[in-house]
Amino acid sequence: MTQSLTDPAVLAVMGATPDDVRARLTKELDRFEAQLRTRQADWTRVQPGREWSPAQDAEHVILINDSISRGVALLLSDRELRPTPRAPGETTPDGRRVAPPHTRPSDSGLAWEDLDTRWAQSRAGLERAVTELRHTPGRTLWHPFFGELDAMDWMRMVAIHLNNHRKQLEASAAA
Repeated sequence: MTQSLTDPAVLAVMGATPDDVRARLTKELDRFEAQLRTRQADWTRVQPGREWSPAQDAEHVILINDSISRGVALLLSDRELRPTPRAPGETTPDGRRVAPPHTRPSDSGLAWEDLDTRWAQSRAGLERAVTELRHTPGRTLWHPFFGELDAMDWMRMVAIHLNNHRKQLEASAAA
């Protein structure tokens, strides 16, 4: 039976333990960054079959990474969790997920000359957040497609997100 793309169980492939998830996250960060480094020649060109350029993919991924690193840090802390809106994610008529407004890239995307600095900052935020990674039963934050996720599942989600965008970039380079 095929799992739904909104079933949080699909996240389990990114690791069973905190060490597994940390290792997979590192691997996906490395792989995504390596793909970005090959894209300078077409950095601002919207890719075949896509709506975004590599610059926009990079900006979107960094926005997601930064948001998740803050959320996971909150989940791993003893700070109060305040209620947040639980709006479901938007999809296209053909079933593709639409990035929430606060994670959509600008029209030009990330400038190539800003890639090193922004990527390093974003990566460092995720790596800080994942150092004390553990399950946080009862401490969750809402995801527009997967529902309530704990710290482990948020980090699994970001690893899958990196993997998916890298594969999209690879496919567009081959087109």
